[in-house]
Amino acid sequence: MPNVGLIHILDSTSNKPRPLTLASGVLSVNDSNARSSLASLDSKITACDTSSLATSSLQSAGNSSLSSIQGSLSGTLSVSDSAAQSSLSAIDSKLGGTIATSTTLAVSKSHTSVSSASSVSNGDLSSAHNCTNHRKCAIYGQTTDTSNNIEIHVSSDGSTYYKYGSSSMYPASDGSFSAAIDSPFTHIKLKYGGSGTVTAIISGVD
Repeated sequence: MPNVGLIHILDSTSNKPRPLTLASGVLSVNDSNARSSLASLDSKITACDTSSLATSSLQSAGNSSLSSIQGSLSGTLSVSDSAAQSSLSAIDSKLGGTIATSTTLAVSKSHTSVSSASSVSNGDLSSAHNCTNHRKCAIYGQTTDTSNNIEIHVSSDGSTYYKYGSSSMYPASDGSFSAAIDSPFTHIKLKYGGSGTVTAIISGVD
């Protein structure tokens, strides 16, 4: 029989060395703590949940979902909202039509000869010009009285007239006079400050 080395181990109970033996070629471990740890580890491994691990069937299902997503992204997005489609159709029809434009603006004008070669005296009023539909008015004319001013009087009802602030016209040396004013009122008259013969016209524009 060949010589076999003998291995001794320290017996923790007797605190003495004793030979290590094999039972049927298997090393027997009698350490209770080690056995307990191994048994606990074995139970943990046995209870391991493998239901969520990838399988061939799950992989096939995942591949199918990815293919479906790819097909949707590479296709045409379909909008089934009827209100949205109606609005888009209305916009499309407007853009596809012709935009009508007009370059002609109607301008309303009128004028009144409030004094026509009339002989006037200090304090006399001319006839009235109706400026209800006018935004601006121009007053102009000729007088033989070049020494006295001509006042502008306005009314909001055609009956009661008031001097329009400091808006007075002073005839030039040749007797001509003129003024341009806004007209937020309804009627205009002229009041003469001296005697003479006057022709006066008031024109309005909307």
